[in-house]
Amino acid sequence: MPTPLELVHRWSHTYSILATCAFPHKKLLFAGTQDSKILVFDITTYNLIKVLHLGQSTEINTRSSVLCLDRSKDEKFLFSAGADSLVRIWAIGDVTKDSDVAVEVDELATVYSVTDIGDIFSLTYIDSLQTLVFGCQNASLLYLDNVFRRLDEIRKSQECNISRLPHKRYDKFFDSNGPTGSASPPPGSDESSLAMVSMDEEMSSTPSAILEIPAENIVNYAHNGFIYSICELDTQFRDIFQQECADCKERPSQTCQYIISGGGDGVCKIWAFDATAKGDVGMYFCKEMECEDSVLSMDIEFPFLYCGLSDGIVKIMDLGTNQRVSTLSTKQKSDIICLSVYNDYVFAVNEEGITLFHKGQSEVINTNQGRMLSSGIFERIGLNGKVYPNLLTGGNDGSLTLWNIACSACGKDYNLAEIKAASVEPDLVQHVDTEQMLNTLKELISYETVSHVTSGSDYGLASRRCATYLQKLFSKLGASQARLLPVSDSHNPVVFAKFTGNSQNKKKHNILWYGHYDVIPPGDRERWNTDPFKMICENGYMKGRGISDNKGPLVGAIHTIGTLHQQNKLENDVVFLVEGSEEIGSPGFGDVCTRYKDIIGEKIDWILLSNSTWVDSVHPCLTYGLRGVINARVRVSSDVPDSHSGVSGGILQEPTLDLIKIISELQDTSGTINIPNFYSNLKDIDHEEYERFKQVSKVADLKRNSSTEELIKNWTKPSLSITTLSTSGPGNITVIPKVATIGLSIRLVPGQSVDEVKENLIAFLQDRFKTLSSKNHLDIEILNVAEPWLSDPKNIGYEILKEELTKAWDTEPLFVREGGSVPCIRTLERTFDAPAIQIPCGQSTDNGHLYNENMRIKNLSNMAEILYNAANRL
Repeated sequence: MPTPLELVHRWSHTYSILATCAFPHKKLLFAGTQDSKILVFDITTYNLIKVLHLGQSTEINTRSSVLCLDRSKDEKFLFSAGADSLVRIWAIGDVTKDSDVAVEVDELATVYSVTDIGDIFSLTYIDSLQTLVFGCQNASLLYLDNVFRRLDEIRKSQECNISRLPHKRYDKFFDSNGPTGSASPPPGSDESSLAMVSMDEEMSSTPSAILEIPAENIVNYAHNGFIYSICELDTQFRDIFQQECADCKERPSQTCQYIISGGGDGVCKIWAFDATAKGDVGMYFCKEMECEDSVLSMDIEFPFLYCGLSDGIVKIMDLGTNQRVSTLSTKQKSDIICLSVYNDYVFAVNEEGITLFHKGQSEVINTNQGRMLSSGIFERIGLNGKVYPNLLTGGNDGSLTLWNIACSACGKDYNLAEIKAASVEPDLVQHVDTEQMLNTLKELISYETVSHVTSGSDYGLASRRCATYLQKLFSKLGASQARLLPVSDSHNPVVFAKFTGNSQNKKKHNILWYGHYDVIPPGDRERWNTDPFKMICENGYMKGRGISDNKGPLVGAIHTIGTLHQQNKLENDVVFLVEGSEEIGSPGFGDVCTRYKDIIGEKIDWILLSNSTWVDSVHPCLTYGLRGVINARVRVSSDVPDSHSGVSGGILQEPTLDLIKIISELQDTSGTINIPNFYSNLKDIDHEEYERFKQVSKVADLKRNSSTEELIKNWTKPSLSITTLSTSGPGNITVIPKVATIGLSIRLVPGQSVDEVKENLIAFLQDRFKTLSSKNHLDIEILNVAEPWLSDPKNIGYEILKEELTKAWDTEPLFVREGGSVPCIRTLERTFDAPAIQIPCGQSTDNGHLYNENMRIKNLSNMAEILYNAANRL
């Protein structure tokens, strides 16, 4: 049986996740924790957006551990209960999105019982009757009807006496006078700690109401054991139970609602809730079913009740006939702590993990998660109406994990009208589907597109498969052209695609997006926390080689333009050039641009790319300048093989000494580079640019080069670095190498000519070598070059993107230059006579080119929204 679970995202917390609840239309997840918190996650960006603290926010405590959660169907209210014997009612406000997704959460009321009920293990809310029902450690079943009517009455009377709560009432034993003649104050009794909840480290400004469960609404010993689970039965069951209500004095009305409770006594009981003419709700016992062992978990899929028992047993009961119809058994005989059912797929959770049952088959799914303590299934609705059923699991290791259930288990699709009708906040509709982007990225990351190797290798084959995948993706999204452009010397092909805008305006613009699908080698894979070529999503971040450089931003651009085209909203023409050899200096890319210019476009108005990151992890940026680079390898070799220093030392003219002598003359002791005419065309920055750099230095959290002067050096001044040093031979300290090699990286700035500096470098080294009168041989190899680039940060393109970044992030972007290089950017500008704009996507912590490369999902989704809004404005 193919495994129907696909990992979507994993979050980490320091304490166990004991309960979960999804708000699919508001795109929120709530998780109750052992340390008395409710974590709130946004499932569009997968970020933790709020933490609700139960009890005192100043301490870590487990006295208010959240054991169960439920919600109202309209997603306006959340209900929580747990170890402190209290039920809390929360108002969940509208989701807002400025720079961050946010939601207002207010505690409306605290529900308590006058009797000691112990922990609350199970909870459900009956919307049609506004009734809360919960099951407790002391085997009692309690309910509070007309919750919001009672809440209104409390507010009108302005009655809110927090001292009535169980842990605040006088206790004959604990609060009696001790030997000293006075009672010891209980922990947390300070007046400042009376509020029941603190949100985002601040106490609620309005005290919540206190609602007491009436004595007549308490069913003592509803079970002869803990009440572990409660499920509400939908209206399909009404006809079944109307004739079977044992305690009902008359036939239940059509508004009657039913729940089923499961307890440690091995019994499942069905209860009816019916309202009188005055609106008061009564609770009546209907019938019970024997399960022969403790009922630890339950789920319902009409007409069956699924009961999770001890020893790995799942019993399936027909609620219409009270008969057991099937028994399932896991391989590992331990308690079925959680149980979830979707379209006949049964997910049973015990110490072994998740066991999936379907059509007589079973499979144990390895979740790489601790012991799971909570689970639940909910449906997410994609932008295209597609339903994504998800399984949510929480573990004792603090992990909260979201899984996609494969399409073979999927049910209906919604049409767009249904989505609009169900949308809680239509103004917050996401234009570009993040889930589709993540799915594309998972596929793209799996191609090991390392370009630092020959084309015939496994990496070379993977690169060509990746190029073909991109070609098919462009076609799928509606590109009018999608083809592979061959590159000389068998380098990886360039992927070309064109999306035709629908504007009838003769002045519609042509936009070129540049990206690359190749990556640098992952290095030692043991130093990665995850497989570098298997994308993993954790705590709001994507991880994998190429996520930030450059597959993530590339996928964001492709899906944005594809979405606009499919929505018939794309006005301008957009072409993509995606190369596969950027990491080795873009060999042959310029020739491709020239050779196929008539296909790509004779007239391009804007060149866009996203091939860098922000300068810190907080401030969005727009890049308008890059340094150029000349990377060279200088090699000195001898005709004499590697030899022993005791035999040949003092006799040979050694290659390593020759190399050190000539390299040392490239720069003097003050740091001045001695290559002829190196500084001849340089200009200082003007006052306006100095103020721009000063602003960056002031507000950005720069780890290095933090002063304005250091930024000027790094972004606007040339430099020379020795990057590698190697010798031939075994590496023993007594061996004189035959060959010595040094790598040079020279960074250039606008005003310097790459060709001129390159020629002068070679001539200078050759001249210095001649003065040594050495019998050794000098070889100079230019590995790759890139021209410096400087754009106008005040042109209309930058102004438009500045506005869109400000709107997306709620802060103005920093205008920056960078010390690195992009080989092709000046080639593109020259070939197509168009200005380029660099739009960094990720954060400075992305680890591009390093181990554990990552990117925040929020950055990807915001980039897509920025491009969606800007594409037709450029």
